[in-house]
Amino acid sequence: MNAVDTITEAYRPHVIRTRVDGDRAALAVLSDIHQGLNERKLLKDSVDFLLSLGERCKVVIGGDATNTTTRNSKGVVIEEWASGSKQILELVEDIKPLYESGQLIGILSGNHPQRVYNETFITIEMMIASILGDRSLYKGSMGLVYFNVNKNLYVHHIIHKHRTTEGAYDYFAADANWYEHKHKPMVRPKVMIEHNKYAKVPVAKECWDIYQPSFQAFPDYAKANGYKPSIPGYFICEMSGDVHNRYLTPYLNSAYEGMVNNGYKF
Repeated sequence: MNAVDTITEAYRPHVIRTRVDGDRAALAVLSDIHQGLNERKLLKDSVDFLLSLGERCKVVIGGDATNTTTRNSKGVVIEEWASGSKQILELVEDIKPLYESGQLIGILSGNHPQRVYNETFITIEMMIASILGDRSLYKGSMGLVYFNVNKNLYVHHIIHKHRTTEGAYDYFAADANWYEHKHKPMVRPKVMIEHNKYAKVPVAKECWDIYQPSFQAFPDYAKANGYKPSIPGYFICEMSGDVHNRYLTPYLNSAYEGMVNNGYKF
């Protein structure tokens, strides 16, 4: 094994492979849920909506699934509607329907549960996956989703605590780079140049940077530090299975739910 091969091996634990045979599919990333200091009704309503889309819609639970306030963190335990182990159990209860439907394909770690790992070497997200019934759902600090929709392959790179430099993760050449942690929803299209090794020509590809919102309530420490409030929720990406009309389009959950409720056929 040469030096480059070791880099390949380092990314393998983060790989998630999934497939949908149909004219379209979707991937939703529910990140920064902050169970215990969140809008729980929004989470439950989101799960219900994703369930209504059926098995063609896959879901990743992103980082900071639990709020995990500790003695040394910014938050205040008395602000949480659930604390400690209860956050884990309540989260499992809320997302379990996605696991039972086969739509849940991965769980990632974040900086809030990392506080517990730093002190105890206990990985909260691995516990969540294990309680659900499949420890292999836990993919660590990032996810690389290889999503086939018929013959079209889409690559999603999902990371929690990220560098903010524009284009910092372009080396993944993913169709979508998902950025969590900042709670500042935004999408940004860009163009990547790939190379067709058969035709020996450059090929321009539309890609997206997706900056995730959160499910977190607006706690006192956020107000005291002057943090800007932002729209809660998540992004969902629709992907085409048509080889002659390949596309990936991100939507804020409220926009996509509105489309579906107004008759759009997923």
